[in-house]
Amino acid sequence: MTLQYADEVADPSTYMPRHPSAPQQVASQDAGRLSEVLDYIAAAGFTFEPWQVATFVTALRTKPFLILAGISGTGKTKLPQLVAEATGAQAVIVPVRPDWTDSSDLLGYERLTGDFVPGHLLTLCEQAMRTPDTQFFFVLDEMNVARVEYYFAEVLSVMENRRAADGMIVSEPLNRSAPNQTDKGGVDWSAVHLPANVSIVGTVNMDETTHGFSRKVLDRAFVLELSEVDLADYASVSRKTPTPAPWSFSAWAPAHLRLADVPDPQSNDAVVEAVNALVRANESLQQAQLQVGFRVRDEVALFCLNAMGSKEYFVDRDETVIAPLDLCLSMKILPRLQGGGAPLRDVLKDLESWTAPSRTDVSDSESPSGFRRTHERVRLMQQRLDQTGFTSYWV
Repeated sequence: MTLQYADEVADPSTYMPRHPSAPQQVASQDAGRLSEVLDYIAAAGFTFEPWQVATFVTALRTKPFLILAGISGTGKTKLPQLVAEATGAQAVIVPVRPDWTDSSDLLGYERLTGDFVPGHLLTLCEQAMRTPDTQFFFVLDEMNVARVEYYFAEVLSVMENRRAADGMIVSEPLNRSAPNQTDKGGVDWSAVHLPANVSIVGTVNMDETTHGFSRKVLDRAFVLELSEVDLADYASVSRKTPTPAPWSFSAWAPAHLRLADVPDPQSNDAVVEAVNALVRANESLQQAQLQVGFRVRDEVALFCLNAMGSKEYFVDRDETVIAPLDLCLSMKILPRLQGGGAPLRDVLKDLESWTAPSRTDVSDSESPSGFRRTHERVRLMQQRLDQTGFTSYWV
């Protein structure tokens, strides 16, 4: 085995997973269908940038766990509701309580009488297993008013252990401690798993009343920030709300669970570009021992791959292109950075220099502005660190 050290320039072909099959075209999102979703949202009187909706859809096609962050009142809870209405999916909203100290509210518990009381998520997953052609959004509203690791650890573990079997995505049971028998309704709760047609969306506010996220949680989620608000955009909606055609389950199903499932990833430009960017990002992050691992590599590469099917929607309302890889760096790298001191300052300085729009290593397939969004957020984090001695990604 050949060892590679941190100070050596890595060749992605030496550590990217190999696949014996020939390259195949990744299933793409029907561009017209996403256009219908945007029209539906606008007609309902809400304002979201095209790239925000495209990122929401692409992230959930890549990994069934998305965190919507931002200031209060920007539509974090409304976005999954609107997308569900526009695509024929179902959204179930569960407010998280500060007293959630274990998973019983999500996965259920057994009374002293021996009766089993299923939790919110277990109940929804059982329904989803019975209706596999319907997509479900399980929305944890204000998910960080309690410590996420306390009540969500078992779900994260099951989510990470999903696998493909006989053309289907399967997981382990969500609650192994549930009675191994059918209840009065004929349900064996010990057999309920996390089906492929369930996506979990968490909304978060970051203030003095909430808890922060550990890297364990952040590594397993995409983080989409909805803090850009145009208060001057309040024109009345006069057109009739359209009725989009429902999406099939295949529109939400992930094409691949892991990068190793992609045929010949070394020949895919989007994958190679994403991995090269993460190799470079790790050179900066290692100064504070904040490097990303294989999980983040796979999810970033698969996001960029899935985004190819709706690339024309990764723009703002002024038609300015926002590169999916730029969004990924902001969603998967920057939320990990928090604290103060010289190591973090060095990391931010290096990232600021690398992501600057004037950098010369931009490929033809990327936006000419480079990693503009990532660069802007890094600059903001640097300013906070200079002013207060502490910084984080969160607004």
